[in-house]
Amino acid sequence: MKEHLWLVAILIIAMALFAACAPAQEAENPNNGVNAETVTITDMAGREVTIPATIEKAYSHGQVSTIMLYQLAPDKLLGWNYELNDLEKAFILEEYQNLTAYGMGDAVNYEAIIADGPQIVINAGTIDDGAIADADALQEQLGIPVVLLNGDLDQSAAAFRFLGEILGEEEQAEALATYAEDTLAWLETAVASVPEDAKVTVYYGNGETSLNTAPAGSSHAQVLDMVGAINVANLEAGSGSRIDVSKEQVLEWNPEVVILNGEPKEDFTANAAVEAFISDPDYATVSAVQNNQVYGSPKTPFSWIDRPPGPNRLIGLRWAFSVIYPDYADYDMDTVTREFYQLFYHMDLTDEQMELLMTA
Repeated sequence: MKEHLWLVAILIIAMALFAACAPAQEAENPNNGVNAETVTITDMAGREVTIPATIEKAYSHGQVSTIMLYQLAPDKLLGWNYELNDLEKAFILEEYQNLTAYGMGDAVNYEAIIADGPQIVINAGTIDDGAIADADALQEQLGIPVVLLNGDLDQSAAAFRFLGEILGEEEQAEALATYAEDTLAWLETAVASVPEDAKVTVYYGNGETSLNTAPAGSSHAQVLDMVGAINVANLEAGSGSRIDVSKEQVLEWNPEVVILNGEPKEDFTANAAVEAFISDPDYATVSAVQNNQVYGSPKTPFSWIDRPPGPNRLIGLRWAFSVIYPDYADYDMDTVTREFYQLFYHMDLTDEQMELLMTA
C-alpha cells in the first residue's frame, strides 16, 4: 500500500514539473478574438485583420493616414512618406522632423520598412474594391497586418476613434473626434444660414499654371462642396479625379472667388500662385480678380483643402467658409487656427508661425 502511494505521489510531482516546463498557452477569448498577444478586428473596409494587442510602431502607407497618425500618436509613427521640407518642419515637433522617409508610389522602400519592424500598416482613403485589393496585396507582400481607415471627411470622427482604439490612444482620439464632430455640426448651421441667392461661384486651381482643378463632387473638391460653394468645374470626371482646363474655360466660368493651391511638388506656394494669377493680364476681367477675391489656400505642414485630402480639411472648412462667405463667418480665424494646431499638431503657434502659415 505504501509503495502504491509513493508511486502516485511521484506521478503527481512529475505531472506538475511537466506543466511548469511546457510552453505557456495563450488564453483566447472566442467572443472577441483576443489572446495574450493579438486581437482580431474588423477595419473600416469590413476586413478582418489580426493585429498585435499592443502597438508601439506603425507604418503609414499613405499621406492621409500618416497625418492622422502624427496627430493622434506621433511617438508611434515609424516615419514619413517623403522628406519634409523646411516649411513643413516648421510646424512639426523637432523630435519628429527627421524620421525616416520611406518613399511614395513606385519608390517605396519596402525592404527598409520590413527591417524597421512596424507591427502594423495603416492606410486611409476612399473605401472601394480597389483599396481592399491593394491592402490585401500589401499585407501579403510585407507579412505585416494592414488596416484600412475611411478617409472621407465626414468619417473623420469615426476614423480617429477607430485608430485610437487599436493604438491604445483613446483619450487623444476622443479629443480629435469631438473636434471633427463639432466642426461638422457648426458647418451644417453655417451653410444653412447662407441664402441661395447669396451662394458664390468658386474656381479651385492647382499646379504651376493653376489650370488643374477638382470637379464638383470629387474627393479633392469636398471642402468646396461642403461649405456650400458653387464649384464652376461642374464637369464629368471620376470621383477621385482632378482634371486640366484651359484659360479660356476659366474666363468663360468667370468665378466670383478663386482659391489656388500652388504646386507642392515644386515648392510653388499658394501665394506665389495668387501673384501669378492676378498679374496675368489674361485674367484681368475675371470677377474674382477685379474684386480682390483670389486666395492662396494654407497648406503647412499639409494642405487645408487637398493634396492630400486629409484631416487638415477640418480647419480648411472654417477657412474656406470665411473667405467665400465672410458676412456669415462669425468667428475669428486666428483663434480657430491656434486651437486647431494646439490639438492636432501639439504646438502653440507663435505670431511668426501664424504669419508664415497664412503667407507661404
